[in-house]
Amino acid sequence: MAVVFLGSVGGCTPPWESDEIVLNIAPVNYARIRQDSEIVLRQAAEDDLATTRFIAMEAIPRVLSHKAGPVCKQALSDKSPEVRFAAAMGIGDIRYAPALGKLQAMAKYNVPGAERDAGTYCAVIYALHRLGDQTHTSDLGDLLFDKVVAVRASAALVMGKMKLQPAIQPLKSALANEQDDAMKFELTRALARCGEKSSVRKLEAHTRDRFVDEQIIAIRALEELQSPMCRTLFPYLAVHDKSPRVRTVAAGALAAMGYETPELFSYCAQAALEPRTLMVQALGGPQKVTNKQVYFLQSLAAASMSGFKHSQAIDVAGELLKSKDPGVRVAAAACILKKIPDVSVPKPVKKPVETELLAPPKPKTTPVRVKLHTAGGKD
Repeated sequence: MAVVFLGSVGGCTPPWESDEIVLNIAPVNYARIRQDSEIVLRQAAEDDLATTRFIAMEAIPRVLSHKAGPVCKQALSDKSPEVRFAAAMGIGDIRYAPALGKLQAMAKYNVPGAERDAGTYCAVIYALHRLGDQTHTSDLGDLLFDKVVAVRASAALVMGKMKLQPAIQPLKSALANEQDDAMKFELTRALARCGEKSSVRKLEAHTRDRFVDEQIIAIRALEELQSPMCRTLFPYLAVHDKSPRVRTVAAGALAAMGYETPELFSYCAQAALEPRTLMVQALGGPQKVTNKQVYFLQSLAAASMSGFKHSQAIDVAGELLKSKDPGVRVAAAACILKKIPDVSVPKPVKKPVETELLAPPKPKTTPVRVKLHTAGGKD
């Protein structure tokens, strides 16, 4: 991959409207590459490896919208609890109502089809909540104090995604009694999602964490929360952080927020197409770069490309779609499907006003207050 700098055009032209950066890669056919990307995701959802199916089920609801529902519903019967977890979370995110009956059966005890994995049960609760069934929501309070860390993490993740005010106190109680550092971070993220301001500031501090994985999660969480500090923290991370992974994620987040620059695109393109070279430069020593590290960086680069408006961003993702690694292919496919809209879905036709029948007004209802029970923690 060659990156050619042709110089600034007028000094104020956005990089995607100029030829300031030109990559020596072949342009893709949009219709063909979109079709190929959807095939990649569907194949990954049926892969023999549970890890690949899990990655696919995380991506499919985000990018296939109306087409994702049946795939997610089918995955609720997967033999892997991690895949079932991702499928239930996806159904909740897109509110796929046809899966309601299956989810209600999974939430019951000792009946055919009931969910036995406690972590996955948390995701089932989330999906039911999003579909209007609050029957099991209060169980999350007890699961937050489960003896298994992974179950506590699932409960915290779900409570954070629900963004319920009643969840703040149980989450604080759990954090006060938690001994596991990774779990403390998960609880902090959940509290921030629920609107607890001091936790947002803690996430900002985690962007400078010594653990790269936590830095990446913190960056993505702050981007999701639209923290005002993003504009201050992310440029520094994108340019000065020691880890190419952190720099790539921060650069993609800035691009998604509308702060795209030629330098940010150039770095993410290099992370995608010359990852080993970039990592060797960052290490600055004789350390060996593994294929796993290379593939992980390329996956992050593919996700970051979805935020760039540069005309060759899709071409970069198209190159990654050819990867030997399923995780890279899934990330590239998700990027392409996000950037190229599905033109096959017809727009709804609005009926003429004179032919519409006015429905009777719906009676006002009082919102149900969700009570989260806690067990095992002390306030």
